[in-house]
Amino acid sequence: MAQLLILAVGAALIWAAIYAAACAIWPFKNCPRCTGSGRKRSPTGRAWRDCKRCKGTGKRLRLGRKLLTHARATHARGTR
Repeated sequence: MAQLLILAVGAALIWAAIYAAACAIWPFKNCPRCTGSGRKRSPTGRAWRDCKRCKGTGKRLRLGRKLLTHARATHARGTR
C-alpha cells in the first residue's frame, strides 16, 4: 500500500514539473471558445466577429503561467 502511495506522489511530482516547464516555454494556449481562430460567428450566423474572451488574438494565458506570474510578483513585492 505504501509503495502505491509513493508511486502516485512521484507521478504527480513528475507531471507538475513537466507542466511547469511547458508553462514557462509555451505560456499561451488556444482559446477554447473560438478554438484559436480569434473569430466567432455572430448570433445570426452571417457575419464574423472578434472573440470576446481572447479579444480576437486566438490565444489565452495558461493557468500555470498565471500562477507563476502571480508568485513572481508577490515575491518581488515582498523583497523590496
